[in-house]
Amino acid sequence: MEFLVEKAKMMKIERSIFATVILIILILFGCSDKLVETPGELLQLKIGVEGITASVENISTITSQRSANTWENNSSTFSGDESGFITSLTTIQDGLIGASNEDSSDSYKIQNPIKKTINRAVIDMQEGYTYRVLIYNRNTGEFWRTIQARSGTPATVEGQRGVTYTWYAYSYNNMDEIPAPANVLNPLIETPIDKSLMYATGEITIPTTGQAEANIIGILFEHKVAQLRIKIDATSLATYATINNLNATFDNSSYIKKGQFNIRENRISQIEVVPTETIFNTRSTTNIWDRSFFTVDAQVLSTYKIFINDLPVTFTGVPEALANRNLATYFGAVNRPAFTSSFRNPVIGQRLTSNIFLNYQPSSLRVLHISSGSSDGFALEQGPSWQFINSKENFGDLPQSVVKIGSWTAGGGAWEGGTATANSAQNRMTFSTSSAFDNQIRTRLAAGAPNRPDIVIIGFNVSSISTIFGTALNDFINDRGIVVMMLQSVSNNDQTSANFFNNLFGVNNIGFFNNTGASGAMYPIDGNNPTDVILNGPFGDVRNQFWGDDRGPSTLGIVNAPANQITIYSREQAINRAAAGTSGATMFIHNTKSLFFVGDGGFVAYSAGGANNMTAYPFLYDANTTRPLPKPFGNSSNGYVAGSRNAYNSIIMANVMAWAVRKAELEGVRPWKYAAPPTP
Repeated sequence: MEFLVEKAKMMKIERSIFATVILIILILFGCSDKLVETPGELLQLKIGVEGITASVENISTITSQRSANTWENNSSTFSGDESGFITSLTTIQDGLIGASNEDSSDSYKIQNPIKKTINRAVIDMQEGYTYRVLIYNRNTGEFWRTIQARSGTPATVEGQRGVTYTWYAYSYNNMDEIPAPANVLNPLIETPIDKSLMYATGEITIPTTGQAEANIIGILFEHKVAQLRIKIDATSLATYATINNLNATFDNSSYIKKGQFNIRENRISQIEVVPTETIFNTRSTTNIWDRSFFTVDAQVLSTYKIFINDLPVTFTGVPEALANRNLATYFGAVNRPAFTSSFRNPVIGQRLTSNIFLNYQPSSLRVLHISSGSSDGFALEQGPSWQFINSKENFGDLPQSVVKIGSWTAGGGAWEGGTATANSAQNRMTFSTSSAFDNQIRTRLAAGAPNRPDIVIIGFNVSSISTIFGTALNDFINDRGIVVMMLQSVSNNDQTSANFFNNLFGVNNIGFFNNTGASGAMYPIDGNNPTDVILNGPFGDVRNQFWGDDRGPSTLGIVNAPANQITIYSREQAINRAAAGTSGATMFIHNTKSLFFVGDGGFVAYSAGGANNMTAYPFLYDANTTRPLPKPFGNSSNGYVAGSRNAYNSIIMANVMAWAVRKAELEGVRPWKYAAPPTP
């Protein structure tokens, strides 16, 4: 009996052990994923940004880099005519792939295996830009960690061995701080309209064994919004007038939309319009207005219209009573500038840019050249010096023209009557000391004369100004004509020439000084005013530089010119000549009348074979771009090494012609376009 009792106890113990074993097996090998996970030690996960992908909207859509998929549309939608206030529009549709073009070779990068399988263009994220990462346990869905990090700075977060995590990252592609979402279990953020929104997601499994260095979260962002950029550039207009305000609006207020972005679901909902009508309503110190909007609905941007409603400006150089004009409404409010931008199938991840240019473009002008008529182009009438001023790249109506000015005929240059190789014969006069020349110039410059010039350019061989010639010039200047005078070899006792300058200045003591041995003389340029259009004009900065005298017996200086009436750019002393006086001005501009003077008739002389000549042909330009160039110049003398400095004659003359165009438009012999009262 006792034996049976012991056996029963043993069987009970065995059943208990068996049940315990079964329970342990169920715990260890149960079917639930939660039971599989056996979190181990904590280690550090590395986090870094691989870059920004150029793909759009979804992972299967591919967009090339900007250089490969830029679409431009050029149109000019508003102008009174081909002169005055002129506007143009260029639209660009490209990938919204980031903002940085800097070398980021020193930034912290992580090699992400995912990157090798994605055939999309990727650029680096700007160093220092912020992003936020949210990490969840993939199997339980539980929130694990969140961290804000900066591109280019190594970041780490704790993870457990044996756990698979799902991570989400987002960024506004700037340096702003990114707070954690209010509800990390169901994180929602509002899509911004004033900055980008980028997003990425992925998974990482931390093995139970192995090196911690292999546990890397490599983030490859893609955009979740489209960018609409409006840029208005009025720098050309600002060379003629001060812009006091700019008001620009959309034609309706429903182009910009926002929504609620669910980070864990990668989904945007509750999309609504953010009423946006006004784009700009302010002045700009740079005369460039630039603003971007971001929207979750790109399709609505396939076509939109922009109006300029208010553009009050103050012109300089015109009578005060006429100076203030509103160019947006000058021809009537119904004719305000309007620009229609169209884009082909815009999608999320693209940047849609409207570049609006507000220009002021003078009318085509007539130039009268007075010289010997030599092929050297002493008065810019022919040869390379003419090709330079006749190039539309320099003076024309192209978008890239340095000085805006209308064409005198379809496809022609800026100067009335000019051809590709020279100005027309009717715009050229050969100088002589004769009554025939005097009568001809008096008739040509008289008020009301047919083909009366806007600008007169005088070059070699003009060496004397007769009484009739001088009177015609002064009458022309006093009637707002422009004279560019390159004059040399006037004898010191030439009283009729002196009388021209006496009458110009209203004095009676003008004299001349002739520096002998002028060929190759190098004259320092005086003045350091950064706003002086001759010294620092659209074609270059000549401050602290030199100009060179062409072959000839002497450089002419004007003595006793009233200091309060002129701005002197050079005096008598050349750096490669013996000591000379300082009372004479060899280059100056009149402060209130439109006269530029330089004491060398060959100031712009050019010869194809004279590139290496250090004492002749100081004019130089690039035959391909037609831009003016400085030329190594000056002969050895007084310790100067031949050609060791550049002569800036070409750039000075280019700036002088830009000054002359502006003078002729606003203060010239022709009535100003905006002199009449505005249209109601």
